[in-house]
Amino acid sequence: MLRALAFDIVYGVMEQQKQSDGLFHALVETDGKRKPLGGQEKAFLRRLAYGTIERIIYLDAVIDRYANIPVKKMKPAVRTALRMGAYEILYMDAVPAAATCNEMVSLSKKKKCAHASGFVNAVLRNIAKADKEELQREIESGAETGEKRLSLRYSMPEDIVHMMIRSYGKKTAEKIFAFFYEDRPVTIRVHTMNASKEQVRRELIQAGMSVEDGIYAETALLVTNAGKIESLPGFAEGHFVVQDESSMLPVLVSGIRPGDVVLDACSSPGGKAFHAVDVMKGNGLVSARDVSEQKLHRLMENAARLHAENIEIKVWDAALPDEEWRERAEVVLVDAPCSGIGVIGKKPDIKYHAMHNAETLPEVQKKIAAGAAAAVKPGGVLVYSTCTVNARENEEIAAWIAENLPFEPVSLDEYLPKALQNGMTKRGMLQILPGIQKSDGFFVAKFVRKQ
Repeated sequence: MLRALAFDIVYGVMEQQKQSDGLFHALVETDGKRKPLGGQEKAFLRRLAYGTIERIIYLDAVIDRYANIPVKKMKPAVRTALRMGAYEILYMDAVPAAATCNEMVSLSKKKKCAHASGFVNAVLRNIAKADKEELQREIESGAETGEKRLSLRYSMPEDIVHMMIRSYGKKTAEKIFAFFYEDRPVTIRVHTMNASKEQVRRELIQAGMSVEDGIYAETALLVTNAGKIESLPGFAEGHFVVQDESSMLPVLVSGIRPGDVVLDACSSPGGKAFHAVDVMKGNGLVSARDVSEQKLHRLMENAARLHAENIEIKVWDAALPDEEWRERAEVVLVDAPCSGIGVIGKKPDIKYHAMHNAETLPEVQKKIAAGAAAAVKPGGVLVYSTCTVNARENEEIAAWIAENLPFEPVSLDEYLPKALQNGMTKRGMLQILPGIQKSDGFFVAKFVRKQ
């Protein structure tokens, strides 16, 4: 059953362009017709499905080496079974190769490609005979260019490899790609209105977790062996939220204070809005908004869990100025939709469409920045952020804001730890590079509205 569920996720993402997290949660949520999955079962399902999606480029190169039909010309169901089988053989050592071959043959039959079951079996058994390290060396050595070799080594689309090398150099690009594959602790932000940092630390340690202080943010904790987050002590009581340190930066640099009026323009799932609520200690107002009712569901769930009262949740298209809020807010947060390259390590399917999205999103980002900026009062603050590392969506949008809107950039250094301060932060911008800094890729820029 687990492999059949993993098949549906991999097939949905790679053949139907569906979103991996949505598929995963839809499939693991029981409808009463089958027994709910246990923790180990969910872990196996996630590893097989997400791991296969993550390694598709290299897996396809391996399959092409042993199959007499190119992967691109195979029927989608056959291609999916081979990709999953190759991933199990190459990356899941605890699963015997013979068992993998048998399971994928069985899965092929269930997915209405019984005619290809012999083909699937033969290709996977040949892959299982290969020496993994020698196989990787041979495949990489056959690459025509250095960019192609990196693409194969890290299963990264060549357009992303090209952009990263052009922007940051080969050495830094490779550090970033390697970071995406690292096992890292879960980062949480203590919601200090409901619990102290020491209380949360103590609760988690007593439950068997390993807990360390965050690197950049005062209220961040790094939790190892976290398991199912919803089952951790303090989660249901609203003592903390899962949030990467880089995504805490917009509120940290904003200068939000108790009593302020704050608008979070692209809010779902609400990490920055609830961070602002916590900083304001229940005084003032946060208006958390997104473009559809569906996006607001998680906001409402989190508001209830965190007992957040000074927050309004509202459907709103951020590209359109809200006349009722014109020049009303001390701070407006714009965490714009972006290509997401900085969080590929957590959402591997992003990378297959990232550079295409990066071509079309800058115009959307400009419209959202302009629409939301109308709510900033004179002397107030606009914070623009993304979870990507692409200059077209970051520095170029920041430059556009300064040139086309009544705002000027302001230094971030007052709010940042020394480890993050540099020449760029003095000019009002910060680019977090995963693998260079120990956090997800993220960009933040701060502006003050001219009086």
